[in-house]
Amino acid sequence: MNYGDLIRDAIRITLRNRYLWFFGFFVGLGSGGGGGGGGGGGDFDEQGSAEIASVSAVQQGPFDNALLIVGLVLVGLLILLAFFALYVVSQGGLTESVAAIDRGEERRFSSTWRAGARNFWRVLLQILLFLGIVLGLLLAVGIPVALLVAGAFATDSIAMRAVAVVFAVLVAIALLVVVFVFVATVRQFARRELVLRGASVLGSVGSGYRLFRANLGSSVLVWLIQLGLMLAAGIALLIALVIVGLLLFLPTILLAVAQYTTAAIAAGVVAGLILLPLLIVALAILGTFNHSYWTLAYLRLTSEGGTTRP
Repeated sequence: MNYGDLIRDAIRITLRNRYLWFFGFFVGLGSGGGGGGGGGGGDFDEQGSAEIASVSAVQQGPFDNALLIVGLVLVGLLILLAFFALYVVSQGGLTESVAAIDRGEERRFSSTWRAGARNFWRVLLQILLFLGIVLGLLLAVGIPVALLVAGAFATDSIAMRAVAVVFAVLVAIALLVVVFVFVATVRQFARRELVLRGASVLGSVGSGYRLFRANLGSSVLVWLIQLGLMLAAGIALLIALVIVGLLLFLPTILLAVAQYTTAAIAAGVVAGLILLPLLIVALAILGTFNHSYWTLAYLRLTSEGGTTRP
């Protein structure tokens, strides 16, 4: 597999099909949510403030506050649920559309959405299955390590305890890295098996594992290249955001120093409204590229000697 061509093709698909950015944003984000708050005050004396607080407490009471909190929690959960649903739709839609574009077919926003909606429940079940797999592997790693540490602390030797803790931490880190790389790569392949080959939820995991095992070196190298690209892109994005943010918020800083509070707040809001869309677009581009990269890697492996069959 030519890794340079793989990166180039992923960039080309990402930049030439900007409607994919919508789905790439939710794939890259994975989950989302937000919140905010505010407050105010007045120039009352201490006695007047105490009387008003007492009357307010009697009129509202703890029950009204509980209803407000419950309402805010429900709104937050609905927002998280909506983001998660869009994440699931985007997984299937992006996978199908990137593969079709790579074959030379034409895809649009509507066809990408339909592909995601068609695979929604199967992708959701696969996500839950991998969640269970991850939890099981974490327990498989954590329980022996915890038993090792507990056994060491059953002795009176401080040196033995220190050695056991250091050894346990090193072993746990090594095992977690191996587990993470293994699960992350198999999950990427399994997602493509599910959407592109129509494999069952359980069958896709087995096929993804067999593809990973048959192409171990290439699979790990694909993951390492992707990790390096994402780290470089993340650093570049952070530097760009700092530079752009300083330029946008410079009027806010100057107004705040000059003690023009209202004008500083207004300038800060405007700067934030300009910066937020730029951040969203950047995350969408990175998410689209990352997903396209893995889809193309899967297609290259399965067409160049890779196998997903026993």
